[in-house]
Amino acid sequence: MHEFAESDYCYGIGPLRLRVVRVDWHKPIPHEGETWLGVRGIVVDPDGREGTVREILIRAGRLPVPPACKRPRLRVLRDTPV
Repeated sequence: MHEFAESDYCYGIGPLRLRVVRVDWHKPIPHEGETWLGVRGIVVDPDGREGTVREILIRAGRLPVPPACKRPRLRVLRDTPV
């Protein structure tokens, strides 16, 4: 769960608590001279209850860094002649 200040997301009033579901990392949007990203998330109220699903623009610099892509480990087949 992440909390965003009013100045860090578009078209809302006050801070926003959001459980981020999806970030469009590969589709940055230039807006007001900065880079923003489309985000889909579930609004969380101050008591921790989940509410509506929202799709909003959030400043790219305010989003957590995406996890690194893991490369699959190569498995060696033991019974195969080399």
